[in-house]
Amino acid sequence: MRIVTLLLLLLSSSLLCAEVVHIASATNFKATVEKINALFEAQSTHKTTLSSASTGILFSQIRYGAPFDVFFAADKISPLKLAEEGHGAAGEPFCYALGTLVLMGSQKAEDDLNNPALSLAIANPNTAPYGKAAMEILRRPEFAAAVGRKLVRANNAIQAYQHWYSATVDLALVPLSLAAGKGAAISPSWYTPLEQHVILLKKGEGNPAVIAYMRWIRSEQVQTLIGEAGYGSCQ
Repeated sequence: MRIVTLLLLLLSSSLLCAEVVHIASATNFKATVEKINALFEAQSTHKTTLSSASTGILFSQIRYGAPFDVFFAADKISPLKLAEEGHGAAGEPFCYALGTLVLMGSQKAEDDLNNPALSLAIANPNTAPYGKAAMEILRRPEFAAAVGRKLVRANNAIQAYQHWYSATVDLALVPLSLAAGKGAAISPSWYTPLEQHVILLKKGEGNPAVIAYMRWIRSEQVQTLIGEAGYGSCQ
């Protein structure tokens, strides 16, 4: 009887130690969070799942009950709204990365953004923070001459990059994290800072794996990885 009880206790302990973290990530951060998850699984007994889409789409899914524990948004406002509406667990959303835009297919952004002959792809400004930032840039007075250019609105930042990569368009305004060292720099003063926030959602509250994961993403190791991926520090 004692042996059976001990085995049941060990089994119960094992199940508690090997929980799953269900993660939702904005598309621009997908490749980075995949690396974060792989390291987390290698250094713990826990597992992760990952769903990726534009911030606006994931925001809507979470509001309607999508079963995510953690949400990496590409902006600040979406996690804050979720917290205000009661979808967040204890603790405030916090900034995990600062995003930067670059202009693919260009050597001098000022000239090419003002050239109406050059077609351009951006992420959907209605659902993707990087697309919204791109529209801020395009609406600047100094680029008024190009207002009639061909503008392709992709579903997300990765698709905007793919339009340029496949030569569907001449240019693409995309996150630095996708650029692989290419593209022309964009002045940070041209758009509202892309402060990317993460939130622990209600579903993940009390899950030891989720708690460990949230602690893990604040670690120096993860912050270094995020920096190497092309993001700025929130501090």
